[in-house]
Amino acid sequence: MKLHTVPIAALLLGAALAIPAAAAPVRVLTYNVGLLEVFGSDYVPIVKERAAVAAREIARFASERSPDVIVLQEIWTSSQAKSITEALAPLGYEVARPKGCTLIGTEGGLLVAVRRPLGIASWSFARYRKSTFVDSLARKGVLQAVIENSAEGVRFALLATHTVALDTDRGTPVDVKQVDAIAAQLESLLAQLDRASEAGRLPALLVGDFNVGPGYAGASYRLVADAPGIREAGAVADPAEAWVTWDPANPLVRYGDYPNEPAAKVDHVFLRDGREGRWTVKGADVVFHEAIAGLSLVPSRGAQPVPTPLSDHYGFLAELEIESVR
Repeated sequence: MKLHTVPIAALLLGAALAIPAAAAPVRVLTYNVGLLEVFGSDYVPIVKERAAVAAREIARFASERSPDVIVLQEIWTSSQAKSITEALAPLGYEVARPKGCTLIGTEGGLLVAVRRPLGIASWSFARYRKSTFVDSLARKGVLQAVIENSAEGVRFALLATHTVALDTDRGTPVDVKQVDAIAAQLESLLAQLDRASEAGRLPALLVGDFNVGPGYAGASYRLVADAPGIREAGAVADPAEAWVTWDPANPLVRYGDYPNEPAAKVDHVFLRDGREGRWTVKGADVVFHEAIAGLSLVPSRGAQPVPTPLSDHYGFLAELEIESVR
C-alpha cells in the first residue's frame, strides 16, 4: 500500500491546486471608427464631423455599457487619440496606443483602453511585415498586451489588430496579392498568439477588424476561426445570428466607396483558453448602429441630409467570463 501513497497524494494535491476561481465578467468591445483621410480626402464620408463627436460618443457608450476592454481601430492621429483618452480617463480607463507615423502622417490606428480593476501589465506593438501598397500607408500590425487584475488572480493575453483590406466582388476576393497579404498577416498573428500566451499558459483574446468573416472572404476567415483552440464569440453566443458589422444599409457604406458588397461580420472577438484560465461566452451584441443626433451627410447636391451612425462599421460587444485556474 505504501507504494500508492505518494501518487494518490500527488493527485489530490494537483486537484486542489487546479480548483477554478470564481468567474469574473469581461466585456470586450471592438470598433472600427473609420476616421481615415488620405491626401485630404475622406476614405469614409464626413470624417471631420464624425471625429468631432467620436470621443463623446465612445465615452457615452463606455459609461452606459461598461466594457472592460475597448479595442478601437482607425484612430489615425494623435489629436483623435488624445480626445478619446481624455474622455475615457474619468471612467477609469487606461490606454495603450502605438505611436509613429508613415510618410503620409497616419499612425497605426489602434487604441486599447482597459477599465479598472483590470490593468495593462505590459504591452508592445509589432508592425505587419507583409501588406499591400494602400495598407502600407498605415502602420498596421498587432498590439500585444498582458491584462491583469492581480487581486482577483485574473490574467490574460490580448492581441488587438486591424488586418489588410480586401477588394471583393459579392464577398469573394478579386486580388490574389491581397489574399496572400492577409494570409501572411494572420499567420503572424497566430505566431504572436503563442508567444503572448506563453505557449498556451495564459488564456487569450484576438480582437479587431479582420476584414473577413463567415461568407465574406470566408477562406481567409477560416485561417483564424479554424486554428486549434480558437472560438469566435458571436458564433458561440448564437451560431444562427449574423452579427452584421458591415452593413450596406448604413448610409456611410451606401454612399461610400463600397456600397455593393454584402452585409457581413468582419469585426471579431476570438478567444482561446489557457492552462491558467478558461473563457465562457455569456452573450454578444452589435452596437453603435444607431444614428447620432446632429450627425448627417448630404449624398448629393440639393439632397436632404441623411442621419448617420458614428462609423461605416458597427461595433461588436462580447460578454465573456474568465475562470482562472489557480
